[in-house]
Amino acid sequence: MEQRDAAGYGGCATAALGAATALYVWASSLRTGLHMGAGFEGHARDLSVLWTELPLVLLAGALIPPVTWLLTLRLPRGHRTLRSRALVAGACTAAVFALATWGLHTWANPHHPDHIRLSGALASDLDQ
Repeated sequence: MEQRDAAGYGGCATAALGAATALYVWASSLRTGLHMGAGFEGHARDLSVLWTELPLVLLAGALIPPVTWLLTLRLPRGHRTLRSRALVAGACTAAVFALATWGLHTWANPHHPDHIRLSGALASDLDQ
């Protein structure tokens, strides 16, 4: 029962932290600001990101950390104690969590914000 509790609490904590962090990174990004109308007088507002990007970002944020936690906690079975497996699982989860957060931040804050496609056009809608 001790292992099940550790896996459950760790998985729930990483899911909540991952979803909250993903939501924060996505909502505070330049890309989301442009889509939500942060331009002049709401120019080029595209609210479709609320039902296309937001659910996928939340789902990835809520699933990637706990899946990593559970896989690294369950796979190294053997003579190791629960404490050592939990430390390995925590380190692996923290590394994957940091990598996923960096990837989301890089995707949501492009190097050239002038070329963000808002309506599928080849040129930016903000140039018109």
